[in-house]
This record gives sequence, structure tokens and C-alpha cells, in this order.
Amino acid sequence: MTVNTLNSARRRLLALAGFLGAGVRAAPVVPLRIGLAPYLSPAALLAAFRPIREHLERSLARPVEMVTAKDFAALVEATQRGDYDAVLLPAHIARLAVADWRYEALANVHDPVTVQVLVRGGGPIKTVADLRGGKAGMLDALSLTATVGRQWLQEQGLASTVAVVALPSINSALISLDRGEVDAVVAAASQLVNLPPSTPRTERVLATVRDIPGPIYVASSKLAPADVASLRAALLAYRPDPSRPTSTTNAVLQAVTAEQLAPLEPFAAQARRALAQRP
Repeated sequence: MTVNTLNSARRRLLALAGFLGAGVRAAPVVPLRIGLAPYLSPAALLAAFRPIREHLERSLARPVEMVTAKDFAALVEATQRGDYDAVLLPAHIARLAVADWRYEALANVHDPVTVQVLVRGGGPIKTVADLRGGKAGMLDALSLTATVGRQWLQEQGLASTVAVVALPSINSALISLDRGEVDAVVAAASQLVNLPPSTPRTERVLATVRDIPGPIYVASSKLAPADVASLRAALLAYRPDPSRPTSTTNAVLQAVTAEQLAPLEPFAAQARRALAQRP
């Protein structure tokens, strides 16, 4: 065999190897899609969760896409449809997802969360009784803060005299409070940490409603078991920035089991009934 023949054969083999290599080239990695409870405006929410997203991308060595919904009702509908690989839900909806929709609990955010009734500093509301005949701004009725906020109004004998106004986010709620469009806002103290700088901070605490469990990450049943385990490990390995206040986006995450969610069943039952009544 001549040198030219050898070189020609070598070129054919290299070309064949290149063709085969192109044929088995790895497909693009599909991003892990995580839904977020919409307690802030979308831009503020995604900015606040950026450190967690970047931590997960480094830990999992794959892109992570975090998305939200227009309100809690839309988030719940998307969760039921299986639009997310994982989702951060209010604790009582997480209980519902695990019990009814075949989701698996991953980790929960700092616990407990203090729910407060906020009024405008220097405004006319000085006591709880002054709320009579007024308006209370809350997140969507499916949020846990709104659930306990409505219960609080009932306990104070105000349920029939205070109109509940559903507002899309905590920052928009504080804007409405500052403008006098609502007389009070029900919010978790931790939800006030990541507000956009433009949010008016004229509020003062009128009353403390109660402590509630923090939101919980759950994984869809469509996510492979190995991916569920990796995501859980990555979430539990997240370390918050000690120079920043504790919040949903800046906290040590804790392992959570289905058994630990059981005490949330009364709240989950309320959400179940509310969902059944929706058109």
C-alpha cells in the first residue's frame, strides 16, 4: 500500500469519526423549571430569588429557570397541570400538592413566619376597632397569609364589616395603603424584606395575627427520582448571606416530610373547598 493510499484511508476514517461524533452530540440540557409563589411583583420576585437560582445552577450543573404566576390561583392551576418541575408553595398548598397531586416535599423555608396587620403610620387607624367599615388588603385568598388574615377578622368580630381587597403583591399592597385605597394590609413580616426601593414604607404594625409555617419547595412526580434527590440536596446546601435579614430568599432550608405537613391539613382543607367552588 502506497503512502498516498494510507493518507487517503486515514482521511476517510477521520471523516467517518467526525460524522459519527456529530451524530451522537449531546442534546442541549433542558432547564429545571421552578415556580415561585407570587407575593412580590414579578421583577422584584425574580431578583430576590437570583442567589438561590445561581446556587442551584452551580450545584446541579444545569440551567434553572424560575417563573411565577399572576396570582396564587394561577400558580395552583399551573401546579395541578404539572407545568413545573418543582414549585415553592404556601405551606398549606404544599400539603395539598403532596396529599392530592403526587408532589414530593423537598425543603421548607424558615419557620415560623409572623403575619402582621399593617396600617399607615400617622393615619386614622389607631386601634383594631377603627378598622370597622374599612378595607383590608391581602394577597389572593389561596395564600396562607390571607387565609389566617380572614380568620383574624372573624375572631375580632370584623368579618362582616371589613371589606377584603385582593391585591397582586405585597409591594402593590403597600402602595395602596400609602394612597389610602385600603385601611390595612395583612402580610408576613418576611415578605417585607425584598421590597423594591420604590415601595413606600409608611406602614406601622397594628397587630400580630399569628405565626405560620414558611413556604415549602415540592417536586413534581414527573421529575426523575435522581433529580429529586439532587434538587433536595442542593436546596439543603444553600447558605444565606449573614449580612442580610432572614427572608424567604435568604434562609437556611430544612428537610421536610409528608408527616410534618399533616398539621396543615385544616388549612389545606379550606384551600381544597375554595378550589372546588371556583368556576
